[in-house]
Amino acid sequence: LSFAALLSAPPHVPKEHRLACGETAMASRQNADPEEEGWERTDFPVVCEDCLGPNPYIRMQKTDYAAECAISGRPFTVFRWRPGTEARYKKTVVCKEIALAKNVCQVCLLDLDYGIPVQARDAALAAAGAYNPNSDALLGAKSDVNIEFQTERIAQRIANGEDVTEDASLAVAGAGGKQRAHEILSKMARKTPYYNKNKTAICSFWLRNACTRADCPYRPCNGDTNMPELQSSAEMRTQNLKDRYYGVNDPVANKMMARTEERDAAAKKSMEPPSDTNITTLYVGGLDERVTEDSLRDVFYQYGTLKSVKVLSAKKCAFVTFADRAGAEAAAKQAGHEVHVEGLRLRVMWGKPAGSKGDTKGKGGAGVGGAGGAPGSNAPGADVPGSNPTNPDAMQMPFAPPNGKGAYPSMDPKALGSYATGDGETKAK
Repeated sequence: LSFAALLSAPPHVPKEHRLACGETAMASRQNADPEEEGWERTDFPVVCEDCLGPNPYIRMQKTDYAAECAISGRPFTVFRWRPGTEARYKKTVVCKEIALAKNVCQVCLLDLDYGIPVQARDAALAAAGAYNPNSDALLGAKSDVNIEFQTERIAQRIANGEDVTEDASLAVAGAGGKQRAHEILSKMARKTPYYNKNKTAICSFWLRNACTRADCPYRPCNGDTNMPELQSSAEMRTQNLKDRYYGVNDPVANKMMARTEERDAAAKKSMEPPSDTNITTLYVGGLDERVTEDSLRDVFYQYGTLKSVKVLSAKKCAFVTFADRAGAEAAAKQAGHEVHVEGLRLRVMWGKPAGSKGDTKGKGGAGVGGAGGAPGSNAPGADVPGSNPTNPDAMQMPFAPPNGKGAYPSMDPKALGSYATGDGETKAK
């Protein structure tokens, strides 16, 4: 038993006996052989990019067997570092075997590939039919002996060169399940690293309006007034480490999944088929040079017969046209408002008729084969006086021409020029 477990024994056990047992346990642990006990000793931690920080050069403090793992209770190598000049010191809280068993960071316990909580990741895998129940072996281990046994099995598999992270990822999913799970997890993941979670803590003295330190290193005394934690709910500030690791009762995961459900519902509503049954085209946006017509065909051919695929590289979009309406509706329903092509997340929308763009803007725009506005309107293209300089009849006269012999042909606004006659007179063309 650990020293903390002995001290938390029932109150009917005398305190002197508990302290004596604790000292004996500490002495036996200090005299134990790390190799025989299977304690972890490693040269580098398993951490995510967010916890490492933006600086590619980091000075780490390494201490062998400096603490007990927060999940298994086994002594492990502790790493401590500072991700940035304005960040707080971070350290590993679980051993390497426990982190690899769930494919999570040793510091924040978030997924290494997508940076989301374990509960949200497992829910997404279950929705895609790619969840591996073997990854919950530690969740069923309640006693210290069983947890030690499961941890030792993971350590042996790592020593044998096996990839234990597959148990926490997509090992039992087929090709379709992996792709679907990747799409779901990519929607929940952040697009860029989130370094704000490395910021220093909020000054507790400042919260009581009693901070008098001139060089206080905590927020907002250090000048950083960005404190979103103050607006968050109380449950978001009191997260349990074991609940986050096992993926149960995690408030961050619950909030993330609720937001994802709302976004998916809104996206599903936006992908409802239009009333015009002649529309069989889907708009695909967000392309770059990696996306080609062939790659789009590989994604959309499974929903129905394709009539044409046109990629507009200059506008970074494409139009996928199906041979019938059923194929387009199947693609809109199953693919949703986003598809993944060549590692890119592309947005998908229903196409619009050729004349809908101008009509929606209220400019009397042209439909298919049309141009200009309605007669008598002030839309572009109508012959409004002064609006078309190439039509002399539509030009406004700046002033009335003088009467009598003083009028010159060049003063006539309807004359486009003049020429000199043989007798020296100038006549209008």
